[in-house]
Amino acid sequence: MLSSQVEQIIDNRLAELTPEQVKDIIQEMIHKHLGWLVVWGGVFGGLIGLITTFVF
Repeated sequence: MLSSQVEQIIDNRLAELTPEQVKDIIQEMIHKHLGWLVVWGGVFGGLIGLITTFVF
């Protein structure tokens, strides 16, 4: 009973979201949780690029 009420509330809230709001939510989540991945990817990519420049 409680789970069906929660499900109904979530469905109603999702139905109210516009595509622009969904896009903003996803971009915020990516920025908040995956920002460190972009930074470290750049650092390690740069190091690998430097190493391969000197090795080859």
